[in-house]
Amino acid sequence: MRHAHEYEAKPRRGLAKRIVAVLASVAMLGGMGYATTSAALAEDTPATVETTTDQSATTANESTDGKNAADGTAADNAGDAATGTADTESDTNTGADAGVNTANAANAGDAASSDANSQTDTTAQSNPQPVNAEQNSPSVVADVTDSNCIYAGTNALQRVCWLDMSKFDSNAAKKDAGQKMTVNLGGGLTMSFTARYSGNRTVVASGVPTWDERTYQGEAGHHAIFGVEGYSDFPAGSKPALYQNDGYQNDSRIQLSKITIAKDGQNVANLQYSFVMADAESTNKDEQMVYASSSAITQLGSYPTDGSNYRFCDPQFSNNNQTITCTGKDGDSVPQGIRLYTTSTPTQVSIEMKNSGYGSRQGAAFGVIFSQAVAKITVNGLASGDTNTTFNAGVSNNETESLESDSISSNTAESGTLPILASADVSKTVRFYLEGSPSDWSKYDVTFEGTDNGNVVSNLAIKTDENGLRYVDMSVAADHTVQGHFTVTAKPEPLGVPEHHKTIAKKNGANDTYTLNLNVTGKRSSTSQTVSQPVDIALVLDNSGSMNYCMSGRQPFYFPPCSGDDPVRSAALKTAVTAFLDGVDTQNKTIANADNKVQVSLVSFADSASTLSGLTPDITTLKTKVNSLKPQGATNTADGFSEAKSTLDKDTRTNAIKYVVFFTDGVPTTNNAFSSTVANNTLTTAKQLKDANVGVYSVGIFSGADASVTSYDWRTNTDTHKANVFMNAVSSNYPNYGSVAWDDWSGVTLSGGSDKGYYKTASTASELSKVFEDIQQTITTTNGYTGVTIQDTLSEYADFADADPAKKAKVVTNDDTDVTAQWNIKVNGKTITASPKSADPLPDGVTYTLQFDIKPTQKAYDDYAANKTNKNAEKDGYDGVIGSAGSDAAGNDTSAGKPGFYTNDNACLAYSGDGETHACGDAPYTERPVDQVKTGAITVQKKWADADGKASLEGNPESVTFTLQIDEKDSREAAATADTNWTATFENLAPGHTYKVVEKAVEGYETSYTSQKVRITADELWRADFSANTADNVKTWDVIVTNTHKKSTLAEGSIKVSKSISGRDWKNGDSFNFTIAGTGSTPDAPLPDSASVTIGTDTANHEASFGKIVYKTAGTYTYTVKETKPTDAIAGLHYSQAEYEVTVAVPANMGAPTVSIKQVKDDNGKTVGNQSANVAKFTNTYVAVSALPLTGGTTDRQWLLVGGSIGGLAVLLVGAAGVWNSRKRLV
Repeated sequence: MRHAHEYEAKPRRGLAKRIVAVLASVAMLGGMGYATTSAALAEDTPATVETTTDQSATTANESTDGKNAADGTAADNAGDAATGTADTESDTNTGADAGVNTANAANAGDAASSDANSQTDTTAQSNPQPVNAEQNSPSVVADVTDSNCIYAGTNALQRVCWLDMSKFDSNAAKKDAGQKMTVNLGGGLTMSFTARYSGNRTVVASGVPTWDERTYQGEAGHHAIFGVEGYSDFPAGSKPALYQNDGYQNDSRIQLSKITIAKDGQNVANLQYSFVMADAESTNKDEQMVYASSSAITQLGSYPTDGSNYRFCDPQFSNNNQTITCTGKDGDSVPQGIRLYTTSTPTQVSIEMKNSGYGSRQGAAFGVIFSQAVAKITVNGLASGDTNTTFNAGVSNNETESLESDSISSNTAESGTLPILASADVSKTVRFYLEGSPSDWSKYDVTFEGTDNGNVVSNLAIKTDENGLRYVDMSVAADHTVQGHFTVTAKPEPLGVPEHHKTIAKKNGANDTYTLNLNVTGKRSSTSQTVSQPVDIALVLDNSGSMNYCMSGRQPFYFPPCSGDDPVRSAALKTAVTAFLDGVDTQNKTIANADNKVQVSLVSFADSASTLSGLTPDITTLKTKVNSLKPQGATNTADGFSEAKSTLDKDTRTNAIKYVVFFTDGVPTTNNAFSSTVANNTLTTAKQLKDANVGVYSVGIFSGADASVTSYDWRTNTDTHKANVFMNAVSSNYPNYGSVAWDDWSGVTLSGGSDKGYYKTASTASELSKVFEDIQQTITTTNGYTGVTIQDTLSEYADFADADPAKKAKVVTNDDTDVTAQWNIKVNGKTITASPKSADPLPDGVTYTLQFDIKPTQKAYDDYAANKTNKNAEKDGYDGVIGSAGSDAAGNDTSAGKPGFYTNDNACLAYSGDGETHACGDAPYTERPVDQVKTGAITVQKKWADADGKASLEGNPESVTFTLQIDEKDSREAAATADTNWTATFENLAPGHTYKVVEKAVEGYETSYTSQKVRITADELWRADFSANTADNVKTWDVIVTNTHKKSTLAEGSIKVSKSISGRDWKNGDSFNFTIAGTGSTPDAPLPDSASVTIGTDTANHEASFGKIVYKTAGTYTYTVKETKPTDAIAGLHYSQAEYEVTVAVPANMGAPTVSIKQVKDDNGKTVGNQSANVAKFTNTYVAVSALPLTGGTTDRQWLLVGGSIGGLAVLLVGAAGVWNSRKRLV
């Protein structure tokens, strides 16, 4: 009741409280209503989602159902609302499966579970990034692509159309009706199915995992084999993998059912194709993949092959072969491979991912293999006169569209994959065709190779229709892939000098910056590549026990262990040879004709030699053999060469170019020391090979290996020197040695040869890799421009625009492709060089342009300004220099025929071609571009002012002179007169300096400057006028010089007054005022800011001073100083009537004025003689009232008496009023 009473006593405060409470309740109810609405609507979301749930989520957020928080149902649903919100992500591929579990829909805790499962897809970047195997869980990002058919860049087994699952939504897939999805397969074909998901782990569409914990290929280690070695280089943004997060899981299952294929919207019947299922990562220990289909399942293959050191999951087939359970059987001590499975034309497939331990992630991928066709074209150069000619290949089928490759003038291009609707036991016909517009087809060799599932099809002939179109028809059966590969090769002609030009371009928006371009065009004369010729290479590799040593020669059991660039020799060799073989593989991919592909044999030697592989283009098998080498034994080089010769002799390609690459880390021997017998047996075989035109390379990595050593004598008779002589003699550097008399005393000196680069050495792993790279590129590439180096040395008038020009310079091709990473760019002082990292010939028709930015030097600006200032009639600012013809880049007009400074001292091109090496000076760049500069100007404006600062021309001199200082040093002068409107101009001022204008003093005037100093920069000049063809005085800076007549100032305190009182002491409030005023002949004399001063009781020493007085003209000024009697004068006080005359003399030069003071009247106002004084003194005299005389009239005394009477009466009246009030209150 007490609170109720207080409420009634204060109704206004209570009402306010009630209003606040109501508003708060409304706000809370509104929020609850929103949450309830969202939750209720989330339950009503349709079970079938066509492609994405984003629209459903939007509808839920925009709708309400009017439920309030008090409703029990709504309360249950509030948890769902939170769950749904947590599951909402930028990508519809939400991993929050807990939030869509129908059994737990009312559990508010699902929201937290869902939120915990929010992830980020780190596997699908623009360039696939490694995904850490121990990352907690996968995630999603916004969709990058529509669902499509995806062909990976590297095909491990067969061309598979992997389904992009970007639109997969685990929320929708968990619902009873599943998620309906449609994938575009190309060629008007689409695949539709219903996706369902069951399980409690997060599953999202993701890029293919590419994490890799190995340090080198073939090393035992954990890695995602599918994306690393199987199907790599998926297109950026594609998401073919359904990826899980970490954790224990035994029932994570993805099912695709009701699978149908439509052509232009109509279902296709009796279609045969293969559906592919795969582990999108690798099936490791504690992992299990269960593949199921409505049709029988077969193994498509395993990758890598079972013969490698990889391990594979153990497959168990069901009785009807419709289910396969593949269980990982090894841990991370060995690399894990993958198995891929196919099933023919199923209506339903599924993959179940199981994991019996934590810390593992699994992924699934689905694909399709149709009957399909791919057109491919390789262009090996353009014939003379066909600079702009391109070729393309295409494939067509009368039931589907046509697909064509890009039009190219070099290299290789492919069309897209054309799906063919082939039924069982029925083949379809596809046509491969070649298009091009050469000036003369007879200048080209055209070949065609057709393959069916990778097998070459024989008896295929190129035909020509009535329109001149070249074509080949092939048959394709169900589930087969055919490829038609046209190779167009220009017939070779002599190369000649490479076309090369140097140009310049003014860089837009970069002020004084120019871009220099020095280019070179590959094999311009006729062709970029000669006809492909078969090459056979025999690799002869040392596998002796010393290959277990470090590259430096240390034994591996010493500390520190072999590592970094000093690894175990065998490991370094494997790495180098693997890279060598990869280079061969790259070359082979550009050769359409299988008979022309590079073949390699592999021989190892120790105590004896063995052929690990005969000549083969199968690079994968060769790399496996190389990585299986285990060093042991001696260094029997003779057996190695015998085996190599045997492999080369077995090749039936009579036109093949043959090479031996011989590698060793020691001396020829059957034990430890140099063996002359083994050495000479090796030389005998090597001589036979060289006589048969086989090129022999030798590679030595033993301690002291030195290709320059070609002799020894009794003083240098060591195994190392002998080994170097042997390595030279066995190589093609010295082709005539079948044996050597290895005399310990007289020694050996090789003759009949020279260092042609066939004996190479290396002491580190990186050097060894470079050796093999150089050899591979030398013996597998055809004639063209090699050893190219572009060189430019800048002149004294140009400098690099960037602080680190080597990093900022770039190389681009004629299609503006940036290939800087493929070139070595170096800068030494003012010289820049660029050369390709690759030893391959420059491709035909491809122009490589070195581009770097320059700007004029300070000397360029200074010399130009000096030339203009000297006004030499025979020269302009650039000393008569004109840019050479052809020196302008496309669209530029600042160089050719235009004045400027040369940008370079010399520029040249070094190269090798037609079997000759040309030094830089052999091919100078004939064009000499120029750069330009700009100058500025300073205009000096003279202004005159009187002492008040007002403009005035009276009394001014006839002229004034200005001096221009450059960087604080006097430079030139200029005069200003009335005839020039008091202006002067300094022209053609170079930027990069600070200029200062100084006026020669004008007597009687004070000089002031506006913008006296001017810093001119090149940027300001170029911003003022961007045109490089405009140079002089493109911007003017204004300097204002004002001469103001001087003033003379009488200092403050020069005129002083003092006050004294006689007859009484000073009292509080006493105050007396004194004034100064012009008098006599100068009544308008200047006054201080205040013409009066006051002295009061508290004034120090009862003395004051007048302020300063400013005089604008010379002369003598007279003033009167006196006391002013106030209207409320103090009674009884006689005010002083004294006066003082102050004289101020201002000299003619307006120097410091002088002042004198003299008294002219005393305190009673009587005139006195001129009495000089330093201070004007005033004395007031006090006289008491009672002492004043009664002289008639109303005196001061009488007024005092009257005032006193009136005051007393007032006191009586106040007292009477007080009594009256007191009596009134008592009533």
